[in-house]
Amino acid sequence: MMAHEFDNIGEAARLWAIRAQDASFADWEGLTDWLESDPRHLPAYEVALEDDAWAGQLFAAHTPVAAATAPAHYPPRGRWFATGGAIAAALVGVVSWTVVTRDAPRREVATAPGEHRTVDLADGSRIVLNGGTRIVLDPDKPREITLAEGEALFEVRHDARHPFVVVADGTRLVDVGTVFNVVRDGGAIDVAVADGAVDYEAGAQRIRLNQGDALSRPDRDAAPAVRKTSPEGIGGWQSGQLHYDDATLDQVARDLSRNTGRSIRVVDGAARMRFTGTLVLEGPPREVLARAGPLLGVNFAKQGDTWTMTPANARRR
Repeated sequence: MMAHEFDNIGEAARLWAIRAQDASFADWEGLTDWLESDPRHLPAYEVALEDDAWAGQLFAAHTPVAAATAPAHYPPRGRWFATGGAIAAALVGVVSWTVVTRDAPRREVATAPGEHRTVDLADGSRIVLNGGTRIVLDPDKPREITLAEGEALFEVRHDARHPFVVVADGTRLVDVGTVFNVVRDGGAIDVAVADGAVDYEAGAQRIRLNQGDALSRPDRDAAPAVRKTSPEGIGGWQSGQLHYDDATLDQVARDLSRNTGRSIRVVDGAARMRFTGTLVLEGPPREVLARAGPLLGVNFAKQGDTWTMTPANARRR
């Protein structure tokens, strides 16, 4: 292999890394296609990201840290890519840096569908964002996070004098020494506690959720329902697994959309179907869906930019 070919790959990787840092960048499909087109591309891209991270850490080392640390806009590393004939998962979210001072405005941190990102807060707490997720950080309230949409796992450093609060659609989730997962989809909320406890507070309503408890509210006017779940399965999406216990396929479709970066919707009665089991997010999106279809009892079909889920026993038209 000629040296100039390696130089060209490295240059292309740096250009992709620079482009993807722009908040207006939207060509995730193009980036994915480039990464998957040659087994040398992903390592070169990772090197480009590490070079940028080194520069950012050098800058941050000379900047006083105040309320919280949140990622800048960086390209996804939580997506699944093919490398060297084997499927490798970059499951560790992009660790980047943005220093939030007390005079700074409220700041949003967002992920693209299929991307994972980790936010390390100054108090030792940690937030892992799933794909298609947006949170809001307020330097004046460093222990209060707004989940605007999507899914996040919170690993909270407990402080009884300064409770950690997650706000989702006006509902407050108050830490009682906790690891917990929260999904917000419009007015729908789902909370699952892996360790410790969380207080669900909506208006005058208070519900204590302990380890292994989960709460679902299908919309803001509905009564929340509490159920039991396996603590070990909570936040399994971080390691490429989605665990379900009698879940609707609507929920499964939303989870697959967040984790694969593909728009997925249910049609022709699939919304009434339910699923108990585990889906493995190994391989590129097409392979994930091909493997999930028989387990869910559906057929996946690509229609434009969207994948549809149709009951496998539905009559063909």
